[in-house]
This record gives sequence, C-alpha cells and structure tokens, in this order.
Amino acid sequence: MDDHFWIHLLPWRQKNKAETKSAQIKFTCQLAFTHENGWDYLELQLVNRSSWSVWVEEATIVLSDLDAAFQAALPVEQVKIKICQNVVAHNTVGVSLAAAIYEAAGSPQGDYACVVLCDVSYSVFEEWCNTQSRVYRVRMRGLTAVGLGGARGFNKNGSMSQRIRIKTQTLMKRR
Repeated sequence: MDDHFWIHLLPWRQKNKAETKSAQIKFTCQLAFTHENGWDYLELQLVNRSSWSVWVEEATIVLSDLDAAFQAALPVEQVKIKICQNVVAHNTVGVSLAAAIYEAAGSPQGDYACVVLCDVSYSVFEEWCNTQSRVYRVRMRGLTAVGLGGARGFNKNGSMSQRIRIKTQTLMKRR
C-alpha cells in the first residue's frame, strides 16, 4: 500500500461527523435589545444557521434574583411561551419577551431587574431537541426594556448559573 492510504486513516485527518441528523443543526437562541420606531424591545431571537427548517414549539423563561420594589402579584419565576412557528433555513425569528417577563416577575410597578435564562424546545427531522441561551441580566420598567447585559458577575463562582440550570433541569424532568 502506498503512503496516501495511511494518511487518510490518521485521527486528525478524519472529520468529526455528528451521530444524528438533528445534531448537525446549528440552532441557537439569544436575548436581544432592539430599538425600532422609537420603542425599545426585548426579544428572544431564534437563530437557524443550518440548511434545514426547524419547528419551534415553546420557550421556557426562567427568572432568578428578582429585584423589584412592589409587585401586584406573586412572582412565578418561570413561564412558558407557545411559539409554534417554523424557522426557515438561514433565518432569524424574534419573539417578544416583555409581557412574559413582566408577568413572571409578578407585575412589578416601577423599575425591576432579574437574571433570565431561556430554554427553547424545537423539532427537526422528527426528533425533539432543546437549546438554552446564556444567562442574561435584564432591567425593565413595566413592560419596557431598559437594559440587557450578560450576567458575568453572577457566574464568577458558578453559583448563579448553577441555580438557574438546576431549575431548568427540574422543569425538564417534569415534562
């Protein structure tokens, strides 16, 4: 045998291929602060970077470290949003989160802030999958988004993101 045959068998020459078709899909979610027509919006962006369409069923919004002065109701700390939408290949879809976060926080009056993690359930190739956003620090005034940033200060010792991920894992076990 010639040397060219053995070169193809070297481990660093072999391409890593996903075991399933759904693992090949590049689908993510992220929070975005957008400004349009004089209004500020907080939205969950569903980003599909693959060549296949993805069916998005729902998103679970988990809140933690709520800082609010006065609430009209008890905070529920998590809420599900029905999306039921197809995200076509190489496209991004935005879903408003302002009302969902406002209700999950207990309808606070005035300024409030919380740490948010989103978990999105989607289907591709007749297989159900989940994707999670990174942890964000959100500041709002009623239904209006005031600020959005990474929750890096909460992740230094891992305790905050660990608490949120445990909440999300227990939520997923209930399904």
